[in-house]
Amino acid sequence: MSALDNLPPETCRPFTGYLWGVLAVLTCPCHLLILAAVLAGTASGAFLGEHWVIAALALTGLFILSVTRLLRAFRGGS
Repeated sequence: MSALDNLPPETCRPFTGYLWGVLAVLTCPCHLLILAAVLAGTASGAFLGEHWVIAALALTGLFILSVTRLLRAFRGGS
């Protein structure tokens, strides 16, 4: 049992909404070049450089998912 189990659901919504928002900003496809520059010299950076189309499609999908979860968290949907 974690400490978040004792809190009412209304308290957890903004926190998870902010986490989804951070993920949305990090995975935004317009930030792909910045992400590749930051990860340069690593295995992840080499993958981004070699397979940028696959990375862009995966990041776009994750971005859309995180934005929809962000909106759902702040609207109060299930």
